[in-house]
Amino acid sequence: MTVCYLEVDDEITSAIARLRAVRDGEAVLVVPPGSRIATSRINFKLLAREGNEQRLNLIAVSDDPQVRALAIAAGLPAYDSVANAEKALASFREQDRQLAERLGRAPSKTAAAVAGQMALDEAESTRVMPVSPAAAHASERVATPEATTGRARSEPDARPHGRVRWLPLAGAAVLLLLLAGVGYGAYLFLPTANITIQPSTTALAPSPFTVVADPNVAVSDVDAGVVPAQRLEIPVSVSGEFLATGVDTRETRATGTVRFRSENTVGAVPVIEGTVVATADGIQFETTQAASVPVADFATSTPGTVDVPVRAVRAGPAGNVEANAITEVKANLAAQLVGVRNPDPTDGGRRIDVRVVKEADWNEAIVILDGQLERALAAKLNDPATTPRGLRMFSESAQTGRPELSAQQETIVGTEAESFDLTMSSIATVTAVNEGLVDELAETRLKAGLGVDQQLVGDEVDVRHSEGNVVVETVEYEVSPSALVFTEPDIPSLRNAVRGKSIPEAESILDPYGMVEIAIWPEFVDRLPDQTTRISLVVVTPSARP
Repeated sequence: MTVCYLEVDDEITSAIARLRAVRDGEAVLVVPPGSRIATSRINFKLLAREGNEQRLNLIAVSDDPQVRALAIAAGLPAYDSVANAEKALASFREQDRQLAERLGRAPSKTAAAVAGQMALDEAESTRVMPVSPAAAHASERVATPEATTGRARSEPDARPHGRVRWLPLAGAAVLLLLLAGVGYGAYLFLPTANITIQPSTTALAPSPFTVVADPNVAVSDVDAGVVPAQRLEIPVSVSGEFLATGVDTRETRATGTVRFRSENTVGAVPVIEGTVVATADGIQFETTQAASVPVADFATSTPGTVDVPVRAVRAGPAGNVEANAITEVKANLAAQLVGVRNPDPTDGGRRIDVRVVKEADWNEAIVILDGQLERALAAKLNDPATTPRGLRMFSESAQTGRPELSAQQETIVGTEAESFDLTMSSIATVTAVNEGLVDELAETRLKAGLGVDQQLVGDEVDVRHSEGNVVVETVEYEVSPSALVFTEPDIPSLRNAVRGKSIPEAESILDPYGMVEIAIWPEFVDRLPDQTTRISLVVVTPSARP
């Protein structure tokens, strides 16, 4: 036994070459996972065919069930291990030996090869070898001696004397038999009657009843007259920009610089922060930082000076004064020979009006958005795109959910702004109905009321219902189903009723059941057969209304 371990990238040509190198008549092909050869059943067919031609007991080994199934389908025995393959080869050798003993000679093929060829033949289409025309013609001409002898023995005697004598009697007998057969046939099959009945139809119209479409039920209830409805959610949102009408007045204080001038030659004069100076007409300013006025130089008569920032005590444009308008100091400074001037004008005193959002502005915005929200919902309800296909939406059942605002009142009211933006959104609910369910319930109830022998004409039910009346979130319909029905005749009973009757009598019996046509053959017979087997009665189903 030769074990051939194939590589993953081995091609079919490489595997066949390995088989041709086997010399001991037995080969085991070990196919690894992911092998290229295992990608096609044709490869295993080629391997099986090569094994047959090389007279090899050939077996494939793979631990992949799909690979083994592929090999077996191609006519190549396959096992999951080399050990099981060895056992199979031993069995094949025993089969070879037994086959040789029965044939009295060595078999032309090994047992594995025979098994592989049989599987291969089953996998391929069956071929039927045609028979040549000459062979077919020859088979027609072949006749056994026994057949020839039989024909010779069956040749009639050339002496005709006995047959001529009995010919008239034989003809008469045949004629009597023929007449008897015709009479018996007429007894069995004549006369016959063909009857066609098209049953009469009647209108079935039960009393109108109410069907309720309720979004709180899941399935239809025929007895209760309830069908499921759907509660649709419709999101709606509106936005707007609203002006602020409140006014908040703001004033700012003027600022500037004053220069303190000291003629005190004794020492420096301190000026504390908050020291008040003023104009001649009483507009006051206060220093915003502390300072010290230097001592005056007596020798040169040079006063000491220091510049100090000031701001107006009161806010507003009154604090904006001209240069050198600030001249007044407190008595304590004046007593120490200190004066004051502003070398430049003061500036920055303002009176400003600022827009502010009032509570009234907020409330007015809420009223406006609420009205816009209702109009937006109405527009969506009237838009066909809002209703899913197959449903009818009832806008009267719409209920608007609690509105949600994009901002809270406390964050808007009191803010300084010319305007403010606000969005109001809500999710509305509305009832929608598949009115086909209403029709189905009405049709089911009508069919449930049919009699035992009643049938619908064309299985057609005409259902009419009202437009629907909204009651809170449900919809009520007044439903009126109707249909044409007919009664299915009892064919065996009608046959018994009309057998042996004349045509008028049969028609009077069958007329209550609908339109009747009676045809008797032969036509000269005026009475229906007494045997029901000779009466054909066909019920033609009435056609549906146009």
